[in-house]
Amino acid sequence: EAVACTVAIKLCLDLGLRRLEVERDSLTVIKKMKSCEDDRSEILAYIEDMKKMSRDFQVYTFMHIQRSANGVAHQLASEGLKLNLEFLKLNGVPEFPEELVEQD
Repeated sequence: EAVACTVAIKLCLDLGLRRLEVERDSLTVIKKMKSCEDDRSEILAYIEDMKKMSRDFQVYTFMHIQRSANGVAHQLASEGLKLNLEFLKLNGVPEFPEELVEQD
């Protein structure tokens, strides 16, 4: 979960997005992202990277969601794996994410 979130945040920055809203069903990752306490967990490096990268956004939020609300995220991830990231850089984000979010 932490690795996937780190990669997604980096991709958003690379695409020039400046607003970030992360919804995860991993309560551990969300709690650690919101915490100011020192963390000694195995995912410490990823949490630190995510916190550092998040500061580059104008606005960012991290929220926990129930796994049952994760359907759109799963579809987006599945479609994203099918796409070549270079396509996104050249042509922008396709319309299907907006349609999926509207359905959700």
